[in-house]
Amino acid sequence: MRSRSVVLPATASLLPVPRIDAARVGGADHSPIDRTSADVYPALAGVSAAPAGNGAARAEVVHVFSAGFYLAVDDPYDPRGPGRRLLPILGPAALLLPFGLRVPQLGREHLATLRPGTPARVIPAASALRRGSHPPIVEDHAPSPRRIELSDFALDIVRTHRPLRVKARSWKGLDPATLAALAGHLRPGLSNLGSRAGDLASALLDEDVADSEAGVRALIGAGPGSTPSGDDALSGIALALRSTGRNPPLDLLSRTVEPIDLAHATPALSAALIRAAVAGHCVPEVAAAIEAAHRLLTAHRTEPPPRSAASETSAAGFLAVLSPLDRIGHSSGHDLFTGFHAVLTALTCSRPSRPKSSPLLPPPRPPSAAMIRIRVSDGPRESACIPTQHSSKGTHPCHVH
Repeated sequence: MRSRSVVLPATASLLPVPRIDAARVGGADHSPIDRTSADVYPALAGVSAAPAGNGAARAEVVHVFSAGFYLAVDDPYDPRGPGRRLLPILGPAALLLPFGLRVPQLGREHLATLRPGTPARVIPAASALRRGSHPPIVEDHAPSPRRIELSDFALDIVRTHRPLRVKARSWKGLDPATLAALAGHLRPGLSNLGSRAGDLASALLDEDVADSEAGVRALIGAGPGSTPSGDDALSGIALALRSTGRNPPLDLLSRTVEPIDLAHATPALSAALIRAAVAGHCVPEVAAAIEAAHRLLTAHRTEPPPRSAASETSAAGFLAVLSPLDRIGHSSGHDLFTGFHAVLTALTCSRPSRPKSSPLLPPPRPPSAAMIRIRVSDGPRESACIPTQHSSKGTHPCHVH
């Protein structure tokens, strides 16, 4: 690598980045990204056996998009065996994932110097970043980055940031009619996603262990894209349980997801987003949609609008919810909110009580197919409006379809 005269300051998230299992990848294509939902590129291979000198880790660019790029960083010391980690580098116009690096000064002139296969070095910090969240999604062995060197520029991590986290609030007095109308505006990527999400939401709220496990399995990896529709809906369910303060169901979801080898069941990026959502983290656009939905669905409690203004008020409210969701992938935003909506709908239903399953979880069944793939069909893309500072036992009558 030649001398780098340009050094850009960056901030690092306290959340770990997703792992790519080297034992299950193959091929030599340096661009393992799906540009369409039909084409599947082989994942990266060739993990180095040692760091790149001075404790640095080898890395290479695996995808460049209009507002940032992805690095695959060697992780030879993982207890599970050598592998790589997917590190998003996010410019000022990128969708701000809960993990990765934010680089406010990253511009098109810097991205123009990169291509898939461009080498890089990741120099670790002298001491690890302070981490910790529940559920345990931390990778204690993974070194915290301090500097990333590329051929034409470098990134210096000057500080860390804690990603946006959804907080619990009151959702009492939900308006069932408006809630049902909102469902009609959602456009999920799978036709039966609402039913699947409704099954899981009901099982979790009933604290039914067996049905919760079955519901999670029905969603993980379902659908195409870097974040399949089922994964997005699962994330939305997790965020809704946290937002509505349903801690026992959320804990049950965490215990159900944790033993599953997500890296083999769904794409690496999506697996990391699921774990982040269970911990309460989301992108700013999702937080904006949740806030708008709360205003829309609970406003009638204090200030019921006149009949003449009801229609206009609802239209504006729906737009406020849907606009930020439209900016998240092709259908990812609507998929995620389908899961969120399923929890709200289940909360408005009077469900007959049923015996709870044993609190001990049975061993998880292996996933139906191992998939190591990274796609960008639903990946980060530019935001036009929001500044980037930023049961399986049958269909429930209240489920969204």
